[in-house]
Amino acid sequence: MRLFLITPHLIAGGAERDTIALAGGLVRRGHRVTLASHGGALSPEAKGSGVEVVELRTHSRTAPGLARLSRELAALVAERGCDLVHTQAVLPAVAARRGLGRRVPILVTVHNLHRRWSYPLAAGLLRWAADRVLFVSDYERRNFRLWGFPDHRAQTLQTGLPDAFFDIVPERTGDRFTFLIPARIDGRKGHADLLRAVSICGDAPFDVWIAGDGPARRSLERMAARLGVTDRVRFLGFQRDVPALLAKVNALVLPSLRESLPLSLREGFAAGLPAVATDVGGIPELVEDGRTGFLVPRRDPERLARAMRRLATRPGPADGMGEAARRTAERRWRLEVYLDRIEGVYRELLEGR
Repeated sequence: MRLFLITPHLIAGGAERDTIALAGGLVRRGHRVTLASHGGALSPEAKGSGVEVVELRTHSRTAPGLARLSRELAALVAERGCDLVHTQAVLPAVAARRGLGRRVPILVTVHNLHRRWSYPLAAGLLRWAADRVLFVSDYERRNFRLWGFPDHRAQTLQTGLPDAFFDIVPERTGDRFTFLIPARIDGRKGHADLLRAVSICGDAPFDVWIAGDGPARRSLERMAARLGVTDRVRFLGFQRDVPALLAKVNALVLPSLRESLPLSLREGFAAGLPAVATDVGGIPELVEDGRTGFLVPRRDPERLARAMRRLATRPGPADGMGEAARRTAERRWRLEVYLDRIEGVYRELLEGR
């Protein structure tokens, strides 16, 4: 198949890494894949997987911009003779449909809408633009159904993980239990609540590693200094080699304020790591409270602190939760299984034309 994938950016985020894994896997299976985006830190990784990477010149945030992007996408798809367009966001799907008409089927994967007010708008746009919509969580699918998106054109399909995450060999050193939060620092992932929880825990025997960057990093570093937790919290910045990082820690922590189906938790599960996370969005579809980790309410540093202390001071149960998390990942998120399913969706759309 000749496939045209679109993602708005190739920044260091879960949806972007999902898309790169998908594109690379499809190339290995013999498909011709073009990945169009506005670029970002992960562009070299995408190019290294054998995918044709095209940097879009036009943004779609205004009506004139959307019109220009429609023309740009139509030209790119026509030049390559693509059979199907698969976008990872709503507005690129609208632009593609506007430029291509009904000549080419358009599939959309919805990863996460960050603003609640956007659901009715997004559902309405995709009713017109998309032949089918894939949701990475039942949570997002329910939200779209509430706003009128027809469920017969919807499907929940969780994305897959490269083998590297299942092949991780632990390399932990030292006696202190280490939590990792691998997430962009932009105010949505609950980093501030995490620092408050560390402060509440006092001299609890664990450290926290913060992997990632973003616009709120400097203010978060100042907050850590004010709370007096800089001896227990390390800011690692952007980390390209996530499997190597997962090998060095004992558990994940993700006190997000809003989520769909976070890739970071799935990667940690594949590595055999339990998690402490908030019970928001699709996270309860991943974390089974008391079996693969602990769930806590969002914006509740006290409960977060208790759960982290409980996991860190009970290594036996923590190891058991990690083993259960690993079994969950093996059963649900192998990349090859996901590729089989997505190829089936592509064939259904093409045969239905």
